[in-house]
Amino acid sequence: MKKIVLTSVVLLSLLTSVGCSKHKDEVRVTEPVTTEQTTQDNKKLYKEAGLLTFKNEKQLELGELDSKSRATYAHIQLKDSDEPKDKREAKLKFDPVGWHNYKFYFGDGTKEAWLMNRGHLVGYQFSGLNDEGRNLVPMTAWLNTGAFTGTDDKNQSSMLYYENGLDSWLANHPNYYLDYKVTAVYKDDELIPRQIVLQYVGIDSDGNLLEIKLGSSKEKLDKYSVTHVTLENVSANAEINYADGTAKNTVKSAEERAAEQKAAEEKAKKEAEEKEAEEKAKKEAEQKAAEEKAQQEAKEKARREAEETTEEVEGSPRDTNTGGYFRDRNGRWHRPNGKFASKKEIREAGLQW
Repeated sequence: MKKIVLTSVVLLSLLTSVGCSKHKDEVRVTEPVTTEQTTQDNKKLYKEAGLLTFKNEKQLELGELDSKSRATYAHIQLKDSDEPKDKREAKLKFDPVGWHNYKFYFGDGTKEAWLMNRGHLVGYQFSGLNDEGRNLVPMTAWLNTGAFTGTDDKNQSSMLYYENGLDSWLANHPNYYLDYKVTAVYKDDELIPRQIVLQYVGIDSDGNLLEIKLGSSKEKLDKYSVTHVTLENVSANAEINYADGTAKNTVKSAEERAAEQKAAEEKAKKEAEEKEAEEKAKKEAEQKAAEEKAQQEAKEKARREAEETTEEVEGSPRDTNTGGYFRDRNGRWHRPNGKFASKKEIREAGLQW
């Protein structure tokens, strides 16, 4: 009896062992197929979306310098714990092609600030790269830090706005990855980029893409949930020659403005005085002309009256006397020269008035 029971137990154990072994083999066969398919799908999706393939580890890809020695792009995929722990060195030694710098006046012209920065494509807080030429381009301070001097991470036209926003996103999602690419956009053979284009998206632990919106009006979302932003490499206080990196200050100093204002005021005063003098001279000339005209008219009137008197005298019978006095038809006495004679003269001449 004991032998039968033991034999049954052995047979049952063998059957169970065979069944379990068969189940484990099936799992080992099917699991790799599923994982490989998912990986292939993700690779295709990431490639279409312009992303680095998800490997669940930090990745950094730097575009090579082009034929003009210009930095092209930088692409990183990382999570919060991958950020560099070392403090960045204050000074950069590498000068990107086209690099020039100027201290320009800004605002009301009372202060100056450096126009350009050696700007990182992917910021040091993500890449840990400082003096890497493939990651540096000439950027205006306005584009890089959001201000003419100091920083303003509220300025949506600046790199700093997005860098700090993405840094916060990583801190709030420590188990997720950020895929972040920055591309410099040049026009033809110019050495200074006209624009900087950002693209970013989150990735969860399963490799799914997560939309990231930082609240900027410049953000545009594509069909893959990747956010794109285009920033202009400009500064309101400068006219930049993108071909070679030279620039001209378009804001005048407060001293220049004051001098110009004073000159303008003096010019306006002089013009006002000249206008006043011209108007006065014109008025005087008009007055003189009017007086001369009146005098001329008076002379002309006197001349006509004299002619009329002469005509009357010549055309009228005359009462004459030895003194040469004569009387016209109206009985008026005249001197020998034709002018009227006074009563006194007539009486003295012994004539009857």
